[in-house]
Amino acid sequence: MNRSTIIVLYSLSLLSLLTPTYAYKWPSPQYDTLEELLYMGRRSDGSSLASLVHPCRKRTGTLGSIPAEWLRFAFHDMATHNVDDGTGGMDGSIVYELGRSENFGIGFNQTLSDFEGFPNARVSRADITAIGAIMAVATCGGPVIPFRGGRIDTWTAGGFGTPEPQHDLSTLNESFRKQGFNQEEMIKLVACGHSFGGVRSTEFPSLVPPNPDSLTAVIHDFDTTPDFDNAVVTEYLSGATTNPLVVGANKTLVSDLRVFESDGNKTIQSFADKDTYANECRDILARMIDVVPKDVTLTDEIKLLPVKVGYAQLAFEKGQLVFKTSLRLLQPLNTDVNKNRVTTLLWCDKYGSNAGCSGKTSTALPVTSFPEDPNLSPVTLKLGYYFVTYTYVVPIASNTSISKFWFEMDEKDGSPLKVFDNNEADTQGQGLKGGNGYPIDQDQVIFAPMLSSVVSLYDSAANKGDTSATNLTVIKRYTLVTGVRDGVNPTRVHAIANDVAIRNFTEPFQSSFDFVLNSTFPPLQGYTFYTATIDDPGMQLTLDIFAEGADGKTYQQNFVETLLLDNTPYVKPASVVTIGGRTSAASKSAVTTGATVLLAVFSAHLLGTWNPIIDWMLS
Repeated sequence: MNRSTIIVLYSLSLLSLLTPTYAYKWPSPQYDTLEELLYMGRRSDGSSLASLVHPCRKRTGTLGSIPAEWLRFAFHDMATHNVDDGTGGMDGSIVYELGRSENFGIGFNQTLSDFEGFPNARVSRADITAIGAIMAVATCGGPVIPFRGGRIDTWTAGGFGTPEPQHDLSTLNESFRKQGFNQEEMIKLVACGHSFGGVRSTEFPSLVPPNPDSLTAVIHDFDTTPDFDNAVVTEYLSGATTNPLVVGANKTLVSDLRVFESDGNKTIQSFADKDTYANECRDILARMIDVVPKDVTLTDEIKLLPVKVGYAQLAFEKGQLVFKTSLRLLQPLNTDVNKNRVTTLLWCDKYGSNAGCSGKTSTALPVTSFPEDPNLSPVTLKLGYYFVTYTYVVPIASNTSISKFWFEMDEKDGSPLKVFDNNEADTQGQGLKGGNGYPIDQDQVIFAPMLSSVVSLYDSAANKGDTSATNLTVIKRYTLVTGVRDGVNPTRVHAIANDVAIRNFTEPFQSSFDFVLNSTFPPLQGYTFYTATIDDPGMQLTLDIFAEGADGKTYQQNFVETLLLDNTPYVKPASVVTIGGRTSAASKSAVTTGATVLLAVFSAHLLGTWNPIIDWMLS
């Protein structure tokens, strides 16, 4: 058995451990978007949330622990929950509560700035806050906290009642009770939440005296390590702690001491075991981020997908209609990607004599393939994986278009050919067959990002004409282009625009507007182009585009992102190979055997065609 085979078998054995307990089918828009942000750490244009906190970073200037600030931000957002009436919880209200004494400190404002650009129509800022808390714990060596999505943002402040250091024990117990936690759980939350971070002199000078010779705040940490570990507990139990909320001179503010000893140190003693601490913290912090208003239902757990198809879109690039997609696979850490692996994109025509692959199948190899940085997300790193991504760009004839696609992977080591065709089994990494492919639901109206553009402008009304002021309000002016297939003969082409990534989250942005026929763009490959201009005060504009046809049908493309427009990197499309009929793998037959290969070779010669996949298998 060669090294490549060992790596493949090892990969599959690990992938089987991640098998979801539900039937994931692509596309699953909310799941796909949340999974990408959590496990790849970034949004679709490459802007990285994870890089702000990983690896266990301190802030430039303040030297505060960013992970501690992110976890504290999540707790304070949750702490508005009132279990008696079901209001409050993780709903993003924290951004309107930063003027309160219970939310005092520069770390809150800096965390708000960290998160500001990441919410969109599918990912709420409360979900961003929850993901931030999970990344914060993982990047400092803590457990991976399960994540469920679907939190719904409010646009107003929530109730008061977040615990403060000066509160007595009865007040603290009542505050946590209203959040939904009993006394034992309160102790666990405090012990887990104070695993890293500390107290600043700017916030509590009676606990941490400031340095009179420096403008930089003094920080006294809760324990002697920057990691997410139980040192805050073991140092407390041994009497060696310097935690200012335990041994601070101002006894009114030693809230950790009041909490830890509230049950005679029974709970805190159980946390002296590091594994118990990690497991209990995972569970209690998962409960914390799942505290939501009573009318909100969260999704199932968003688990890491071992096989994932990324974006899939038709687009016009340099005068050519192309189809773009990607395939993302898991690779265990400290193993290399099999250099002999061949991954192939296959697809069926939508129109013409070969619609549905009735007479032929089109195939192409990736235009790029590369291992992703293992530090892409601290969550995936903690799970012991990194990604290898294969990207595809292929030319598409508009008179045939594309109806669905799938992938085949040959490790070139004698192992069975694997097929990824939107079967639930794809998520197990087993390549079992039975899926129906990844569908392209419509090609009647398509957004044209490389023909669109955006510029940033000062909002003269908001800035009152003063462009020399700091913190200027900036708007983005978009020129948007969409193509409509000839024959639709639209009576109207229009869109609904959304943006919730608004600075300071003053209010969500939503606008409806019409596209008009654009005579400066001549018709191309059976499409006519329409243009619209819109101003947006936010940072993540998304569109739902509609074309109302003369036949009474409405065609639409939903959740169109505008992060990459005329700045989209151009990649030359791959060459397309046409093969006769469907390959054995693509037609859902049994895993290819030697006899099947010989039969396919013989058939290929009789038909005057040659299946490139057979070629790879025989080489």
